[in-house]
Amino acid sequence: MSFSKYDLDTIKSKIQLSSEIEKKVKVIKKGNDHWCCCPFHNEKTPSCKINDDQGTYYCFGCGARGDIFTIYTDLYNYSFPDAVKELAQRVGINILDSSFKNETNKDDKIFEIIEIATDWFQENLSSNRDGQKYLEKRLISQNTIKEFRIGYSHHSKSSLYQYLKNKKFKDEDILKSNLVKIGKNNEFRDFFYKRLMFPIANEQNRIVGFGGRVLDSSNPKYINSPESYFFKKRSLLYNLNKAKKNIRLKKNVLICEGYMDVISLFERNIKTAVAPLGTALTETQLFLSWKYVDRPTIMFDGDSAGLMASYKSALMALPHLSPNKYLQFIKLPSNYDPDSFITNHSIKQFAEILKKPESIINFIFNQSSSSIDFNKADNKISFDKYIDDLILTIKDKKVQYFYKNEFKKLFFDKIKSFNKKKSFAIKNNYNFEPLIEKQINSFLLSYINHNKIRDNLAKLFHEVDLFNVDQQKFISYLYKSDLNFENIEEISKLKLPKEVSNMLSKLQENTYFQLFPYSNKDYDSEKTLEEITESAKNLNTRLSNLKKINKSLNEFGDEFSSLTWEDLKSISFEFIGNKE
Repeated sequence: MSFSKYDLDTIKSKIQLSSEIEKKVKVIKKGNDHWCCCPFHNEKTPSCKINDDQGTYYCFGCGARGDIFTIYTDLYNYSFPDAVKELAQRVGINILDSSFKNETNKDDKIFEIIEIATDWFQENLSSNRDGQKYLEKRLISQNTIKEFRIGYSHHSKSSLYQYLKNKKFKDEDILKSNLVKIGKNNEFRDFFYKRLMFPIANEQNRIVGFGGRVLDSSNPKYINSPESYFFKKRSLLYNLNKAKKNIRLKKNVLICEGYMDVISLFERNIKTAVAPLGTALTETQLFLSWKYVDRPTIMFDGDSAGLMASYKSALMALPHLSPNKYLQFIKLPSNYDPDSFITNHSIKQFAEILKKPESIINFIFNQSSSSIDFNKADNKISFDKYIDDLILTIKDKKVQYFYKNEFKKLFFDKIKSFNKKKSFAIKNNYNFEPLIEKQINSFLLSYINHNKIRDNLAKLFHEVDLFNVDQQKFISYLYKSDLNFENIEEISKLKLPKEVSNMLSKLQENTYFQLFPYSNKDYDSEKTLEEITESAKNLNTRLSNLKKINKSLNEFGDEFSSLTWEDLKSISFEFIGNKE
């Protein structure tokens, strides 16, 4: 049996050689290389060097050298055909057998056609104003266009099929390249028509297919080359061929949603971005990213579809986590993708987001718990079971143990956050007129000066929606602290945080007692409670419209898409099954 070089290279690219050898001997990392004691002779000091980029090993002690196939033939006593079959099945590749004579030559012919077509697309773009305008609008420079070999799939004088026929290629090979199809009337038609073209290369930097985008409002917006033995969407990451050097250097890979995200980030000098090919992240793509870094970062779009794809990727990854294989996430504000975020904000703000990724555990917990009302016992029980089911999908026992503890800690902390002592969440940052602000401050001053009614005032403060950030921080500090004081004179003598002291300084103005007599410590406490209750509720009603203003002021921080509990259970069903 003979095998095509393409199939053998593809198998090698999908298996990390150092991880395979680690099953037999201990592997240590030094720089970009891995070393181990040779599995073919006895030694105490590692002399066998493993190069994961090339998929090869070499022992400086005994001279043993080879790749994943020789590991199987020489170490596990497989025949070469059986080794290829075993490994192909493991990585999900349908290999070609000896009935395909001269297959290597045919592969070369197909890839020659694809390469020539790429040049043709590039040439077309140079004379297509619509395509150039679109890229200019997306702020993509000519250098980046050339770097990614972006093109256009239309020429006014010739179809791609005619162009290839003029180059003396056979119909059989042209069809096999997937660039041309046979139409309803048995005529040859270009597969991509009037689309912006994005060449897609494999890890070996060979173009194996294309993504095409329309420039008008027609659908589908994006299409990819048809599936074939040399183009498998589930096994490729767009731009990995160009990014892998920087990925290893920076020790991070940023997995985005689409081609333009990757290209736009490259334009801004972020050169570690890759993307799935119009599909959710697959297991094969996850393992491919782990081949280069231990902790890939997923950053899909900030809409509900992007959030759902991220959550699905997180659940898909759980069974495959190990002590040196993790996953982390970056969540963009609602309706932003990386390109639009940078355009509307700045690359500096984007860089700040990149510095704060969420671990897979925090991401799953935050998304799944955001739609649950933990004041209800039934919800707590259902959510606890949901988390237990997710934990059971983790195969590595060590990871399962520690992640279970972390999940439970997050869960109990979340429940605690609903108790009374943490009820003063910062909701608003209103800017009131001076007199209104003084009136609200008088409520705080009364809380300090009237010890007997503090609990009643705390309950009232929780019911109304009046306090700005500084005021809420102040009352929250007083409420949760163990400070012993009867009035403002006593608390002012204590050692307090700077922001608390600053607020106290405001409250010591004499005008408060003149304008709001109830705030004085000598005023009757019960009457103080009555007057504040009436004033606070009236003021709360008058200022309710400020909620809408506040929403726009806090738009950047709050406008994140979220998934419902039903959405989450639906996604989880694919991974943990229906256990109810």
